[in-house]
Order: sequence, then structure tokens, then C-alpha cells
Amino acid sequence: MSNGVNTALPVEESALDALRWASGPAPSSVQRPPARPWRNVDHPAERGPRAVLAVPSREPYVRTCRAFAASVLCRWGVPEAARDSAVLVIDELAVNAVQHGHADTTVVMSRLGEILLISVTDSGTTVPHSRGGTDSDEHGRGMAIIEFLTEWTEVHHTTAGRQVRAGLRL
Repeated sequence: MSNGVNTALPVEESALDALRWASGPAPSSVQRPPARPWRNVDHPAERGPRAVLAVPSREPYVRTCRAFAASVLCRWGVPEAARDSAVLVIDELAVNAVQHGHADTTVVMSRLGEILLISVTDSGTTVPHSRGGTDSDEHGRGMAIIEFLTEWTEVHHTTAGRQVRAGLRL
């Protein structure tokens, strides 16, 4: 695809263009992805919808990640408050990926009943962590925000780099 964006969702090219650059709601032409299992030894292999987006680890694509997440979660019928929390979690993880990764960032969302599994993988090697700060600090709050909004978080190193996963109750 052009502009380096890959997605597992069956969408029209015009819808992808809108997702790449829109700051508002995504177009209605985004279709629900097929149900697939979340295969991971740490999580049950239940069936639920799954969506994947891969973008370059560059700042303009953080907006793409937010728009993608909002559109998919709306399509899945996730309530607005939970959707807003999930988009904020994905935004914070995407910002970390851009700051600490070098190549691509991959966002995966899977819904397992009332839990949304969020995974963001990048090529970074540092382990993200919460750090204390003052009210005037502009950086360093992302993981604290994520930990506050989610049921759990975990960080794994993969052959591709770092993967941060979180579970958000819907």
C-alpha cells in the first residue's frame, strides 16, 4: 500500500486514506474484521474479533493509530467511555513506540468478552515504566496513565523488539 500503512481490515483505499489523516471519526466503510483467536500462552484462546494495523514508527502515524482504534472499537459496539480509554491507551503506547522504536509499529486489538486486549509492538529495546514526575513534566506519564486505565499491563521482548500488552475492561 502507499504511505507504508498495512492493515488486516478489509477496507477500501479511500477509507484508508481517511484513516491515515482524519482527526475526526473514521468513515463508515470500515468493515468488521473476521473473528480470530488471540493465541498467547498468557491468555485463553477464546474467539473474538481482532484488528491489526502496522505503520511506520513516525509521529504522523500516531494519529492514524488513534483513528484506526476509534473506528474499529465503534464498529465493535464498544461503549464510548471504554472506547475513549482504549484510544488513550493506544495513543500513549504509539507515542512510546515512535519515541523509542526505529522501524514499524504494530497495533493489535482483540475483544474477548468484556476485555479488550491491546498489543503494541515496536523495534525498541528499552522497557517502558512508570516514573514519578512533577506536575510541570511534559514526559514520563504515559505508562502511569495506561496502568491507571487498564486491568493489567505487561512488557515482552520479541525478535522484532518490544511488545507492550494491556487488558482493558469494557
